[in-house]
Amino acid sequence: MGIVTLVGLIFIFVIFITFSWKDNRFSWLFLGFVVFFGLLFWLFYDLNRLTPKAIFYEILLAIIVSIVAALFWYSYDKRKRSQFKISFAKVFSFYKYDYRESWLGFNSALDFAHREKDFYAKSIQALASIIDSSGGKLWYQVSNRFSFIDHWDSPLVSNSDFKLPDSLIEFMQKTNWVVDLNEFRITPEVYRGLSLDLEQHKFQDLHIFVPLRRENELVGIVGLKVSDEQQNLNWEDHDLLKAAGQQMASYIELFEATSRLYEQRELEAFNRVSTFVVHDIKNVSAQLELISHNAEKFKNNPEFIEDTFATVASANQRLTRMLQDLRRKEIPKVESAVCYLASLKAKVAEVNPLIKIEGGSEAVLLIGLEDQLCNIILHLDENARQAVAADKAANAKVEHWIEIKDKDLYWHIRDNGVGMSEEFMRDHLFKPFQTTKGNAGMGIGVYQCRHLLRSFEGDLIIRSKLGEGTHCTAIMAITTGDEDDSK
Repeated sequence: MGIVTLVGLIFIFVIFITFSWKDNRFSWLFLGFVVFFGLLFWLFYDLNRLTPKAIFYEILLAIIVSIVAALFWYSYDKRKRSQFKISFAKVFSFYKYDYRESWLGFNSALDFAHREKDFYAKSIQALASIIDSSGGKLWYQVSNRFSFIDHWDSPLVSNSDFKLPDSLIEFMQKTNWVVDLNEFRITPEVYRGLSLDLEQHKFQDLHIFVPLRRENELVGIVGLKVSDEQQNLNWEDHDLLKAAGQQMASYIELFEATSRLYEQRELEAFNRVSTFVVHDIKNVSAQLELISHNAEKFKNNPEFIEDTFATVASANQRLTRMLQDLRRKEIPKVESAVCYLASLKAKVAEVNPLIKIEGGSEAVLLIGLEDQLCNIILHLDENARQAVAADKAANAKVEHWIEIKDKDLYWHIRDNGVGMSEEFMRDHLFKPFQTTKGNAGMGIGVYQCRHLLRSFEGDLIIRSKLGEGTHCTAIMAITTGDEDDSK
């Protein structure tokens, strides 16, 4: 009996440490285990005098030593100790939530959000209410990028707020964990492989990050506020937030599918004409109208005549390109669309000499067609200048500057014009056929700009306040290679 117990326990322990070998302390632990049971076997094992009492003591000692060894091992691994505590709590503790009531309440809140205009904000609020959070932000995967979508009582403050660290995204994709920054500060060993700069502003405001998964794929992340007075989250909070996040991801997919159908219906109602082509035709028309308006006054000026021919040639090129796009019925593939930043800056400055650009490395290669990227910058600049003109302020100004962070280029355009309301930005800004310009605008320019940037793996972020101005950030993806900018 004794030798069977000894060999069995040693075998189990060998398997145990084989799958969790960390460093030399396990070698000493295993050696001590073998020596102890060798002595135990030598003291108790005697085939002629082995009694039931001796067998009982041998088994009891084996159990005690096994428990001590397991506790010793867990004391050296905080992650395993944390998992053990959670498993123990799940078996022996009372539940914190009435899961039926919590689940029904959460789904009711999502249903209500789906019927309202500000779906994303109300969805964040529904998730936040589970842990009595006072606000949060939503990031969602769009064209292989986690883009900032919306917030609930947690507006963007700095330029870095709208981007999540790659380390956080990769960790949540791999583990499907709810990340608690309060726990991360105290025991970072538990979050093995996660590296975060907690001094960033977003981490001063948000403390809990919840994964939104659909079919085992991370499709979104919600960051939630947690006040200092709130208690630390336990395993129940984490499990409920993960389940709620998965449900929220399904609702977002349903909402976006519904939105796409609605937008498609709106586009078809516009005589099936591409909104992008219509907007370019409007710009070409404005160029030709300007020539016609000044023709009588400057018709004998050689410089005016030269500029007129150049403008007509440019309009002809743009119309030809629009016809090609209509025949192709698609935007050129991303891998064939690249241009250099230096060429893009020169083209922008050539079209509008009033634009002064600060910063940016000239050798940067961007993903995107140069003409389309140029049109995006010119359109955003035109909107900014119209806003400051409408404000009629003495210190009116429009600023351009460029930053390069990680693998992205950030082209900032900021004005101190009339600005926009949060309601307009949330409900109308990026919707087709919505405008603040009355009959002067068609409401598809900003919609087109973001669509084009996202098709080139970039994005468009706009922050604005009524009476304070607007800050647009055109994000362009940086690539490497030997492609020519003429592609």
